Amino acid sequence: MWLPIDVKKLLSVAQVIVLVVILVSQISTSVFIDTSHNHSLATLNQADSSIVWETVSLPEYMDPHKNYDRTGSWIHYNIYETLFTYPWDTADTSPSVPLLAESVVISSDGLTYTFTLRQGITFHDGTDFNATAVQMNFWRMLGRGWDYSWGPVWMIAEPILGGAAVENAVYTYGDGSPEHIAAWENWYENVNAIVVTGFYEVEVHLAYAYTPFIAALTNEVGAMISPTFFMNHGGMSPESSDTTLDEEACGTGPYELIDWIQDDRLELTHSYNYWRADAAKITHPYAGSIDDITIKLNQDVNSRMLNLQAGVIDACYWPITNAYDIWNGVTTIGDGTLQSLNPDIKVWAGNPTFETMFIGFNMNPYLNISDLITENPFTDWELRVAVSYAFNYGSLINTTVNGFGVQLQGPIPKGMFAHDNDLYMFEQDMTEAVTHWNLAMANGLDAIWANNSYELNIYYNEGNTRREAAGLEVKQAIENIIANPASTDPSSPLTVDVIGLEWANYLYMLRNKQLPVFWIDMSPDYADPDFLAIPIIKTIGVFADRLGLAGSTGEAGVVWDGITVDGWTDDAAAETDASQRILLYEYIQEAIVDHCAYIWGYQATSFHVEGAWMNGYVFNPMHDPYFYHYYKSTGTTTTETPTVPTTDTPTDTTTGSTTSDQTPTDSTTGPGDREFQMLIMGISIGSSLVIIFVLILIIKTRRAP
Repeated sequence: MWLPIDVKKLLSVAQVIVLVVILVSQISTSVFIDTSHNHSLATLNQADSSIVWETVSLPEYMDPHKNYDRTGSWIHYNIYETLFTYPWDTADTSPSVPLLAESVVISSDGLTYTFTLRQGITFHDGTDFNATAVQMNFWRMLGRGWDYSWGPVWMIAEPILGGAAVENAVYTYGDGSPEHIAAWENWYENVNAIVVTGFYEVEVHLAYAYTPFIAALTNEVGAMISPTFFMNHGGMSPESSDTTLDEEACGTGPYELIDWIQDDRLELTHSYNYWRADAAKITHPYAGSIDDITIKLNQDVNSRMLNLQAGVIDACYWPITNAYDIWNGVTTIGDGTLQSLNPDIKVWAGNPTFETMFIGFNMNPYLNISDLITENPFTDWELRVAVSYAFNYGSLINTTVNGFGVQLQGPIPKGMFAHDNDLYMFEQDMTEAVTHWNLAMANGLDAIWANNSYELNIYYNEGNTRREAAGLEVKQAIENIIANPASTDPSSPLTVDVIGLEWANYLYMLRNKQLPVFWIDMSPDYADPDFLAIPIIKTIGVFADRLGLAGSTGEAGVVWDGITVDGWTDDAAAETDASQRILLYEYIQEAIVDHCAYIWGYQATSFHVEGAWMNGYVFNPMHDPYFYHYYKSTGTTTTETPTVPTTDTPTDTTTGSTTSDQTPTDSTTGPGDREFQMLIMGISIGSSLVIIFVLILIIKTRRAP
């Protein structure tokens, strides 16, 4: 601060006092601004039309017909659209809402789907959306959607008329092989699986009746891409090597991709000619409020959490391993304000997802490890039941998902169509465990242990801590049975070890059916029990085959009735009557649970975190946030005195429960005010330093002779 006076002659003690008062006021102002900021983060980004979201991964591909990872599907859900979608603002996973389609009529034999399409829709490049666009997209899926046999298009190809021949060529000879090209060309030119019957009407013909077909189309693999765009960049045929669609996008959705910097970030912007804008505002008045979205890669968990708490970003991936840093333990979910320890952050915790983990018992007669003909102990139903009763399900959930899960009740998770809430669930019961162990020992289990040199090795792939923890739970279950005084001891001590293997070795043993037990993590690509029943229960399914379900024995030595259960599975997939489908899946679930072929581990529950100024999040187990319905808080935010929750009953406050014992001040701070406050704080501190310097000069001057 510059003072145009002779301080030596003019400054008095009173003037010094005035300067001190100014100094104190400057410091007080800066402290006040900082303190009020700490209590008003929920208002920092009000009325801002952008979202910055930090996560741990970016998509593998921008091509929805090839991409098979969750982050990619999330981004595509906001750029592209499918013929049908899930109900808005609900956890309902029935694909019952027409999106690009206006309606569908299914023939009485279930083989023909006639889609009437919405009119007046254009892709982001101005290309008209019509029946020809839909036809060309289906052609492209089977031509370009295989990603060297790892792509998601199988779920579309298998039921479509002639699609199985294309799939077989890919899996047998390779994606883009001459055989794949020939099979695709024959299908495209001769089969007439996709037929345009009007400018806005298209027929899809199936090889067999398949009720989950609409559900499969709702996966992002069924997204509609501008045909002009993909024909200019690789076309539809498997022959093309153009990779433009791996990095660029052109759909009909509410957002457009404007930039993607690999291993850094991607940016979306609002598509202002979005066809659903007027209709969306009827049910969502703030629809379209978010103009720009940045998805940033940040693999440092502490950095992400600090950035959100500081208001630098709007949301982030907050892992369940750190959930208790922000979750207050309240189980009532609400609007995000009831479960957070911090009033500036919203938390949603406890919704059942469709992510499941369970353990398969290898029931093949022999393990054949290291060229030794080794008898398999888990062929005995009594032993499988014993371990299922001795297993600590709660401990598994706590150690693998930090408590964010519930015990899995059979193969179909809670919330999915045809889940049987009355299905029997094993729970830890050592009396039952010992009873069945002793029956197994009486059946000759001791001789099998002897054949195994009284050793049982449980394997997992190194680095997978969840599978390691599950293996330790199996080990503990068996050891607890043997330690029980009422159990029949093996003739020699039984050693149970949990051993990590390199991924290649683990895969080899898994595929060659050498693992006594193996781990299964599932997250369905579409919300229908058929997706789960085929691999888990049908005898030709990948997991059912690995555990030797066909020919295995259940209670009292009864052989698995694969003909009957497979028939139920096929019938359920083709049945159009919902009540009949539910009944068939009841039979299927009871059969596999009674056979005790799996230990049903857990169904994960959700954990989602955003800034308190964010609005519009709705949990659905089949997709991640839909930005078009988001908006940020506007106006003033008044926060009542927060209280510390002592029970699972949420406190009655306007912003939810928090552990703070201070009363936040009412704030009218708007978006972008954080930067302004920091600027004012800097000016205040700088001014204070100048005043201090002047005071020192004054004192020295007055003391000078």
